[in-house]
Amino acid sequence: MIVTVKRTQNKSGHQALKAKATREKILNAVVMLINESGYSSASSTAIARKAGITWGAVQHHFGNKEEILIAVMEMSRDVYIQSLDQAEMKKGTLEERVSHFIDKVWEHYKSDLYFAFSEIVMATRGVNSNLPLRQIRVNNGLDEHLKSMVEIFDGYNVPQSRLNEALRFTHRFLGGFAIDRILEPSMPFEDIHIERIKQQLLTIIHH
Repeated sequence: MIVTVKRTQNKSGHQALKAKATREKILNAVVMLINESGYSSASSTAIARKAGITWGAVQHHFGNKEEILIAVMEMSRDVYIQSLDQAEMKKGTLEERVSHFIDKVWEHYKSDLYFAFSEIVMATRGVNSNLPLRQIRVNNGLDEHLKSMVEIFDGYNVPQSRLNEALRFTHRFLGGFAIDRILEPSMPFEDIHIERIKQQLLTIIHH
C-alpha cells in the first residue's frame, strides 16, 4: 500500500509539472507572437501553432483566449513584484538602493513580457473590455508595491507619501520611455536618461 501511494504521488507530481510546463509554453507563445508582430497576430490558431499543441489542448489549460491574456498580464505583474523582493535591493547606501530600484524597474519595462502586457492593455481597453484591467495593473496593487519600497528604503526614514510620489514618478517616466523604445529601438541616450531619473528619484526622496 505504501508503494502504491508513493507511485500515485509521483505520477501526480509529474502531471502537475507537465501541466505547468504546458501553461508556460502557451503564455510564452503569446508573448513571442505579440513581440514579433503585435497584438493582432496572437490569434487562437497562431497561439496553438506557436506553442506546438492543438487549440483544444490550449483550452484544456485556459478555457479561452481572454483567460490566456489575463494570465500573461498577471505573469508580467507578478514577475515584476517578485523582482523587487531580492536581498540586493535592500543593501547599500540610499544612492545604491535608488540605483538598484531604477535598474530593476527599467529591466521590467524593457522586457518582452512587459511589451506584451502593454499591447494587451492598449488593444483591449475601453468600456466593452472583457478583461479586468484595473485589477491587473501594477499601480492598483499600490499597497503591496509600497510595502516593497518601504522594505527597500528601510532605515532611511522616508515618509510613505514621498515613496508614493517616487513610485508614480518612476513608473510614469519609464513607462513613457518604454513606449519610445518602440519608436527608436536603438534607445539613444539611454544610460544618460536612466542616470538622470536616478538623480531625480533621489531628490524626491531627499526633499
